Amino acid sequence: MSRLVSLLLAVLLGLAIGFVLWGDRSERAAAPDDWVARIGDRYISVEEFAEELRLRGGNRPGQFFSAEQRSALLDQLLYQEALVNRARDAGIHEKPEVRRSRDQILVNQILQADLRPRQADADIAPEEIRTFYEANADEYAIPARRRVAMIFFALGPDAGDQAREDVRARAEAVRTEALAMADEIPDFGMLARENSEHQASRYRGGVIGWIGEGNPSRYSYPEIVVETANASTEPGFISPVLEGEDGLYLVRLVDYQPRATRSLEELQDGIRQRLLRDRFNQVEQDFRDETLAAADIEIRPGALDRFQPEGAPPEQQPEQPPSLPASQTGGN
Repeated sequence: MSRLVSLLLAVLLGLAIGFVLWGDRSERAAAPDDWVARIGDRYISVEEFAEELRLRGGNRPGQFFSAEQRSALLDQLLYQEALVNRARDAGIHEKPEVRRSRDQILVNQILQADLRPRQADADIAPEEIRTFYEANADEYAIPARRRVAMIFFALGPDAGDQAREDVRARAEAVRTEALAMADEIPDFGMLARENSEHQASRYRGGVIGWIGEGNPSRYSYPEIVVETANASTEPGFISPVLEGEDGLYLVRLVDYQPRATRSLEELQDGIRQRLLRDRFNQVEQDFRDETLAAADIEIRPGALDRFQPEGAPPEQQPEQPPSLPASQTGGN
């Protein structure tokens, strides 16, 4: 059954193409000066038959060399026209699916003939690229980032004053050791392994990765850790003992990469593509406005209110935060 449906759809599409190519022939067409055959009021001219020969590979050696081959092609064209006439007599050309196929062919043809050449003529001058680059230099800058290490001393929500004092004293002692070893290692080294309760970083010298400037909430670390790290630009800096909601922290700046700008030469190809895309979209919007303005359109007030959706309302999806550039994630 699916094969039969596919075959019928293919026939309908072929008929739709025939309607598009040959148009409405409700009135008998005048005979051309030079024609090959006639079927009803439809004439196949010499020019049209020559075009069919060309489209079907008439320039290949031996193709349509004999009168029999040319006669077979003519017979095929006449049969197709007879099918079109028969379909019209049966009212198939009024079927919605045929109308849609025909209309889509017409739409594609006018877009190729009228809109695409306008877009092909669009170009971006070097001055436009430079102007855009200068106006949006900040957008293309690489933000400063810092490679950070930390030691975490956990404190439960029910920890009493004495427990808090003991953990703070321990954190202060570890900080003193870290300061004494600051010139020997770039991170917290063995101090992180022996003291930190942050399992992901304790065996890496406490290193948690790179942290970019701005919007500390995008990181899983406490805000005070991110803000303290971003406040320093000197590798080797070791923070005082910091208090978070779940415990105490020591933070060390392992490495610092300042904000960097990218040159016009590096970015000009990408900027040109962006401007060209915007230009294409504008050309298409102008073409759309021009086409609608030339049409005789009337929309009845309130007409759309009568139509109710058949499906269920869309599910409410939680808003997702934008993804981070790779250079600003917490990777090492």
